[in-house]
Amino acid sequence: MWERLLPPIQNAVITAAKANGAVLAITGSMYAYGPQPGGVMNEYTLMAATGPKGRLRKRLWEQALSAGVHTVEVRGSDYIGRDSNGLYSIIIEPAMKAGRAAWVPADLDAPHTFTFNGDMAQALVTLGNDERAWGQAWHVPSPPAISIRELARRYAAAAGRPPVKLIPMPRAAMRTAGLFMPSAREMAEMDYQWYSPFLMDASKTADTFGLTATDLDIIINNQVSAAEA
Repeated sequence: MWERLLPPIQNAVITAAKANGAVLAITGSMYAYGPQPGGVMNEYTLMAATGPKGRLRKRLWEQALSAGVHTVEVRGSDYIGRDSNGLYSIIIEPAMKAGRAAWVPADLDAPHTFTFNGDMAQALVTLGNDERAWGQAWHVPSPPAISIRELARRYAAAAGRPPVKLIPMPRAAMRTAGLFMPSAREMAEMDYQWYSPFLMDASKTADTFGLTATDLDIIINNQVSAAEA
């Protein structure tokens, strides 16, 4: 689906940017890097993805750079925050409200960087309007990495509910399901992000533009309050 939908969308926005003399500010991800030693990625990490989605993100960024417009890509990790479609809304919240266990396709104790969607928006606005950012990819300053187990505990505490029982799903399970289910196959392609440390370093962005991450507990409390309103 990505291969069918994303290239024409990017072609359209590049055309619009050229016609209006606008800066092309792209919301990026960690996909283009592929698995990295120790799971650490900073703004100098080479794009070495081997899977289809990662290779596509690499190709789209290279296309934007050569399109003849001022462009910047701002890359974030998995989103948390109000209206984000991620770990909390898909897995933790439904289990917490139903008082049941949650099956999680991940190592529950591996450290993982999560990016606040509000910090992504702020970074896009700031970097898109700063010539120093153009022609480069930058990372969104994000809270310190945290395990899924600890993240779920904090969500439950913010909601005033008992901790959700988390059951780790064997890595092979999703890969086996992918033989029959396209959605599972898509998830299995990126499962390296969840079964080992996945650490995004945004020091270059923070040092250059003075951006900082929103406190994790503020993000969680606001997201839980919005979800239960």
